[in-house]
Amino acid sequence: MKQGAGLFCTAFLLVLISAAAFAGDGADHPAILISNDYEFTVENGVCSGSGTLNDPYIIENWIIDAGYDNYGIKIHGTTRAFIIRNVEISGAAKSAVYLSYVKNAKIENCIFEGNWVGVTLNFSSINRIAGCVFADNTDGIRFYFSSNNQILTNTFEDNEAAIWLDASNNNELLGNYIGNCYTGVYLNLDSEANTIVGNAFVNNVRHAYTDDPNIWDDGTEGNYWDGFKAIDADEDGIWDSPREISIDGDQDNFPLMTHPLVPAPPPATCDV
Repeated sequence: MKQGAGLFCTAFLLVLISAAAFAGDGADHPAILISNDYEFTVENGVCSGSGTLNDPYIIENWIIDAGYDNYGIKIHGTTRAFIIRNVEISGAAKSAVYLSYVKNAKIENCIFEGNWVGVTLNFSSINRIAGCVFADNTDGIRFYFSSNNQILTNTFEDNEAAIWLDASNNNELLGNYIGNCYTGVYLNLDSEANTIVGNAFVNNVRHAYTDDPNIWDDGTEGNYWDGFKAIDADEDGIWDSPREISIDGDQDNFPLMTHPLVPAPPPATCDV
């Protein structure tokens, strides 16, 4: 990877740095439930903002142990812009963050560990999930009927499925590290025209599955697929053969030989 490599590497390092910095800085907070625009209050963890695109509500720096209640943060049927930032949630029986019929939300630099699902979007669009860590959840992210969202530069480790989309179209999955999961990306129920580019798929049982046509490269570069090898005759860092995603023709036409989020193997040596 050439031009985009520095961006993805820098973003990944920022995720780790911000997660480490956040680890002792948050304050405990009970679960948050917001079901209309008037419930963005201090009692519901809103620290600042007025709910406009230029001045969104900010929910940040909280540690929420859901204690096996259904949700850590549930926001439904709102029209205002908001950001969930530097929040750590564990122990949610359904979803750490559940957004339903929501637009213009951002979830940034959060840690979701030990939940049934890390983040769920239901009938929600124009939202962004970026720079978060998803670890030891059943599923990292689940979308239902949610289109035109972004999943950017997140880290997924040891989830059953990292990203699962049902009936969700035109989403962007860019620059994520997806490792040690059973399934990396699962696209189901007519989920199509999603763009999956610049991601690193490492040590998953099944890197990707799709029922419908999606986009796996940008015409120049695709994704890194652990275990895939071909020939790089022109030595441009792109395998010369496509990586097949489905038997129906979905494929990554420009699979990456290396990725900035994946350490290079040690050089071969001769045992004496």
